[in-house]
Amino acid sequence: MAKLKNKQLEASTLIEVLIAMVIIMVVFSMAMGLFSNVLSSGISMRKVQIGQQLETLRLQVIESRSIEQESVWIDSVDYKINVVKQATSAMQMVEIKANDHGAPVGYIRFLLKMKDESKEN
Repeated sequence: MAKLKNKQLEASTLIEVLIAMVIIMVVFSMAMGLFSNVLSSGISMRKVQIGQQLETLRLQVIESRSIEQESVWIDSVDYKINVVKQATSAMQMVEIKANDHGAPVGYIRFLLKMKDESKEN
């Protein structure tokens, strides 16, 4: 026991510990800033899905050659289909807009050849 009394324990001072904590906090805050920038600048999977759904709706409208529904809800995204302008008597400019919870997330425009009723009858 006499040997234990003579030994002195070595430890860090309070100031050294505080300085180390400040350095660690600065490094973590910089890393979090970089991480959040990477996440916000990347293309989200939701945007890719909305783009694919816009293309699917475009193909459906082209196949039917008419606009059957003006508004479609798919996975909480509102797709509005409307005629922008009549290019000619047989062609129309159609636009499909996608809104996710009220915020516009994408749109697509294309020319649509209307049904020729004289050939069908």
